[in-house]
Amino acid sequence: MVLSIPEYNYAIGFSPLMDYNSQLLPHHHYDNGQRITVVVGNIPSSDSSGRLILLPKASAQYSSLSDSKRAKKKSGYKIGSLVEAEIIDIKPLELLLKFGGNLHGRIHITEILEEDSAEHPFSELRIGQKLTARIVSEAEPSGKSGKKFKWELSIRPCIVNGEFAQKEQNHTTNGIVRAYVVKVDKEWVWLTVSRNVMAHLFLLDSSSEPSELKEFQQRFSVGQAVKGRVISVNQEKRLLRLKALDNQCTQPNIDETQEPKSSVFGQTKQGDIIGGRVQKILPGVGGLVVQIGPHLHGRVHYTEIVDSWVSEPLSGFHEGQFVKCKVLSVSRSSEGSLRVDLSLRSSNLIRDSNNSRLDDLETCTSRIEKIKDLLPGTEIKGYVKNVNSKGCFIMLSRMVDARITLSNLSDEYVENPQKDFPVGMLVHGRILSTDPSSGRVEASLRKTTGSKLEKLDDISYSDLHVGDIVDGQVKRVESFGLFVTIRRSELVGLCHVSELSDEPVVDINSCYKAGDMVKAKILKIDETRHRVSLGMKKSYFDSDLTADTNDDESALMDISVAPQMVEYHNRNLVHRKAEPRASVLPLQVSLDESEGSDLEDNISNTCLEIANGTEANAKKSDKQLKKEARKQRELEISAMEERALQEDIPQTPDDFEKLVRSSPNSSFIWIKYMATLLDLADVEKARAVAERALKTIIPREEEEKLNVWVAYFNLENEYGSPREDAVKKVFQRALQYCDPKKLHLALLAMYERTEQYELADELLDRMTKRFKTSCKIWLCRIQFALKQGKDVEYIKAIVNRALLSLPHRKRIKFLSQTAILEFKCGVPEEGRSRFELILREYPKRTDLWSVYLDQEIRLGDVEVIRALFERVTCLTLPPKKMQFLFKKYLNFEKSLGKDNERIQLVQQKAIEYVQSSLPSQDNS
Repeated sequence: MVLSIPEYNYAIGFSPLMDYNSQLLPHHHYDNGQRITVVVGNIPSSDSSGRLILLPKASAQYSSLSDSKRAKKKSGYKIGSLVEAEIIDIKPLELLLKFGGNLHGRIHITEILEEDSAEHPFSELRIGQKLTARIVSEAEPSGKSGKKFKWELSIRPCIVNGEFAQKEQNHTTNGIVRAYVVKVDKEWVWLTVSRNVMAHLFLLDSSSEPSELKEFQQRFSVGQAVKGRVISVNQEKRLLRLKALDNQCTQPNIDETQEPKSSVFGQTKQGDIIGGRVQKILPGVGGLVVQIGPHLHGRVHYTEIVDSWVSEPLSGFHEGQFVKCKVLSVSRSSEGSLRVDLSLRSSNLIRDSNNSRLDDLETCTSRIEKIKDLLPGTEIKGYVKNVNSKGCFIMLSRMVDARITLSNLSDEYVENPQKDFPVGMLVHGRILSTDPSSGRVEASLRKTTGSKLEKLDDISYSDLHVGDIVDGQVKRVESFGLFVTIRRSELVGLCHVSELSDEPVVDINSCYKAGDMVKAKILKIDETRHRVSLGMKKSYFDSDLTADTNDDESALMDISVAPQMVEYHNRNLVHRKAEPRASVLPLQVSLDESEGSDLEDNISNTCLEIANGTEANAKKSDKQLKKEARKQRELEISAMEERALQEDIPQTPDDFEKLVRSSPNSSFIWIKYMATLLDLADVEKARAVAERALKTIIPREEEEKLNVWVAYFNLENEYGSPREDAVKKVFQRALQYCDPKKLHLALLAMYERTEQYELADELLDRMTKRFKTSCKIWLCRIQFALKQGKDVEYIKAIVNRALLSLPHRKRIKFLSQTAILEFKCGVPEEGRSRFELILREYPKRTDLWSVYLDQEIRLGDVEVIRALFERVTCLTLPPKKMQFLFKKYLNFEKSLGKDNERIQLVQQKAIEYVQSSLPSQDNS
């Protein structure tokens, strides 16, 4: 750099641009004629080639001088200044201007007009037009040279005319904003909201009309104004997500307290009309999976696809198709994921669009949302959901299913329900019964109607009695007998070939076939094994008219023939027992005509037999002897079978290998094989046998596999090292293949048997969380706590937790079983209090009174028992229930065998009850 020094006659000097102690200063910081301060570094000499060497001052001074020069060039403009500018170019999203000589600026598209009138901001502007603008911010320099300095300007009236105050606009969810299109992708539109804030709009958020969604990219162009609602805000990236305003879209339900990520899902609420895209068509009657957001999907139930009941509602849909749908419900799963139920039915969409032309939808049919809206006899339509050999379930709506038993599928015999009623088939029927409390709906597809079908109730094994005459339908014919479905129920009994006729039956298949209607007599009932033995011999029905009814038990049974009970028996018997899905038809039992004609004689005989029980007792003794003889005979046969079984069990591994090849699905044989190997101290081979068994037994034999798994973790509990980890490892494997509840109960039993109480306690805690609606699991928790001697408050806490978790229909069962456990585990006071609490609410529950009495009888406090009997026999209950209670009272007094006066007192009380019931018939 060449310098002149005015003080020394303009002597010429030379100066370097930098030295070792200063930074390199760019050459553009110096101009011709600029004055600077220098220091003489060296006078002219031979060392400096005759030159005067000068050194400039520190770089900070030069920078200061440079800044002052640039400030001078700016001519005093600053943020907030008003300028007169000229438009030099109009781009899609900004104006370019020049002002103040050679200064340049730009105006963003959002800084032209006010938001309410900013549909086409550049429509009235031309190149060369002069504008009054205000500087709102300093832009980044453009170009490498930095000579074209730019300002950010605004010509919005509120900024130009008002007092300028630079404010940062804060956008919140649910706010309305206007933005301008910057770029259009396949599924997204990118927009600018202001100079510093961007937004994006998803394809399915742009409209609810399928025709508009198809033309998504064609509907938007760069610079186009879009008005939308903010549904999420990313403060860090200054990015908004918008939903286009649609007249048919309701205001989204957005929780502003949620995190930004989750607020994306908060846009959807019940009643919204939105656009969607078919993501997947589920097989069978699964319906549709519809995409309604970038990462959000909803499900369309099979009955919510079209309005009319058509055979194949999915026939007009394909994956990728755009649809218009209504949000029916929004919920969150336990994991926090969103579950959205949708409807494509046009009646829903039109109704919510305030369209009055609903009459155009001639085939529009409403859907049943609540069971209480269904009445017996209501005509219904639905789709078959699943079907098996016992009947099928049909879908009436997304909320209601109905059960149809095999006998109600058709007026004709249905041999193969799976073939005649495939999944997805449209069926027409009528409602037989409903139970909103348990969610049960029973329907029929039969065309014939009758009064017998109008009232339907549940039948269980406990409702049947030995000697009852029942009608039934042959379900299956085997060489050893007939399987008969008892009419108006799903109970199946076996009529052995020896009980078919008084004469020997040579060919059973020629006499009977599936679907035949038969009449049978109940010979034996095994409630624990759910078995009913039937007889169809003609002699059974002939002898039924002359059956002996003179013993003690028959005398008390005749109470049920009291006047008010005649009508009761001529009606359908009513028994209530909750089932998980649907009710079962009642058992029809009618009295013989001779019973009605000799009613008064029967009542008189009843009174005499209760008062004079000697003859009846003698006959009862004969019956008792016969009963004991039969029981002894059954025990002998059972013992013979056990001995034969023991003789056939192999004793060596080779014998077991032969046996498992012939019976590969028998868990009994595999477990015996493992036990034999353990007796031989071959633990590893026993483990190998367990693994073989699990691979060999077919998946259909779930119970057999479960038995092997239980034996396996029992083996590890005995021989594993460490046994706790070994058991857990096997248990976790078993959970993938077996019923989790049964498996947990088996593990609990093992822990209790081996006195691993800490592990049992931990397991019970997990079980009550996983199976919180299971009454059995909570009872196990209480029983374990009682056995461990926990205090009353601890038990009460468990009971309260259980009552909060259990369904309402299980609470009475749970409370009564808890009371029984308390009686058995040494805290009868708590059990007694619990029974009193239940019976205060349900005083007519004879079963609860009976259980309560049984527990008191087991304790043996005679005075307490008698007081309880006196209470219950003074209640106003139906005659049949009173007969049961009097009989129980009489048996108790006889079991004491001490006080004949007490026995006579009970008999007299029963007689008085019978006599008191006579006037009610006369008056009626």
